Amino acid sequence: MEIKIKTLTPIWTGDVERKCSKIKETGIIGSFRWWYEALVRGLGGYACDPTSDDIRYKRCELDQKKFLRAIKEGKSIQEALDEQICPACQLFGCTGWSRRFRLEVSGIHENDIEKGKGSTAGLKPNKAIYFKFIFLSDLSSEQKWLFKKTLWVIESYGAIGGRTTWKPDGEWGTDYGLIKVENYGELKQWDASSNKTEVKSWLEENRRKLRKRNDPNWFNFKFYWIVKDECLNRDQMNRIVKRNPSNPKRYLIDATDFDRWLGGRIGESKKIFSFRNPKRVFGYVRSSEELEEIKKRIENELGAPLNFRTGEEILEELE
Repeated sequence: MEIKIKTLTPIWTGDVERKCSKIKETGIIGSFRWWYEALVRGLGGYACDPTSDDIRYKRCELDQKKFLRAIKEGKSIQEALDEQICPACQLFGCTGWSRRFRLEVSGIHENDIEKGKGSTAGLKPNKAIYFKFIFLSDLSSEQKWLFKKTLWVIESYGAIGGRTTWKPDGEWGTDYGLIKVENYGELKQWDASSNKTEVKSWLEENRRKLRKRNDPNWFNFKFYWIVKDECLNRDQMNRIVKRNPSNPKRYLIDATDFDRWLGGRIGESKKIFSFRNPKRVFGYVRSSEELEEIKKRIENELGAPLNFRTGEEILEELE
C-alpha cells in the first residue's frame, strides 16, 4: 500500500557518523514504532521499550518452542503471540519474531537532500515523497486500525525521523519531522476495519496474558499534550524545565525530579518539542497532575487562555 507524503519541515535520518546522506527507512520505522507504542499504552495496553536495559521492564522475546507448542495445541498464531509478546513487537518485530512489513521510500531526487550533520541537513521541506508499505503477513483487524490511527496521529500531532528539532545556542535552528499525508490510498479503508472498543479489549487481554506493566517514564499518549498556533524559543523552554539561565547545561538548585526528567540530560531529549512553522508545541508527561503542572508553566510563558489539548481528549475522539 502506497501513501503520498508532503514534507512540511525537513526530515532527518542519520547514519553511523550521525550524518544525513539519505532517508533511511529504519529511521522512519523507528519513530513510527515510538508513536505506535504510545498509542497502545494510551488505550490501556502494554508495549515494551526495545531500547530499555531495565531488568524490571524486560523487552519482548519470542520463545519459539513455546510458540510452536501453542500452535500444536490448536491455538491460532495471534493467540500464541499474545501469550508472549506485546502488540508493538507483534508488528515491528523482536528477538524470535520478524517485523510484519517492509517500508520503501520513493520520489526523492539527489538534490532533494541537504547532506551533512548541521542544522540544514536532511530532506528538504515542501517535497512530495511516497511511503510504500509491503505487508509480509496478514494483520488482524485491530492491528490494521492501530496502524492507520498511528499514521494519523503522527500527521496531526507528531513528527517522524531521527531528529525533531535543532536549536543551537543563540538562534532558533531547524524544525524537523512534520509531515502531511496527502493521500492515504488503500490504507484509508483500515479506519473501518475495527473500532476503539474492540482494540481496547484486545490490548487489555494481551496485557493480562503477559502480566506486565508499563514503565511510568515511557511515552503514554494518555499524558501527551499539544498547543497549536504557538511556539516556545530555547530560553522559554529552559525556564519551563528550570535550567540555569547562565549555564543551560545545569539545572537550578530548586529543580525537582520532574524538572530533570522533563528537561532531559546529555544524550537524552527534552520532553517538550517546539516548532515555528507551522507553529505548535507538544510533549508528554507521566501523570494527570504533571499535565496540570506543564499547562500552568506554558501559560506562564505564553499567556492564557491556550488551545491546550491532551492525549486523553484526542483518544476520546477516536472511533
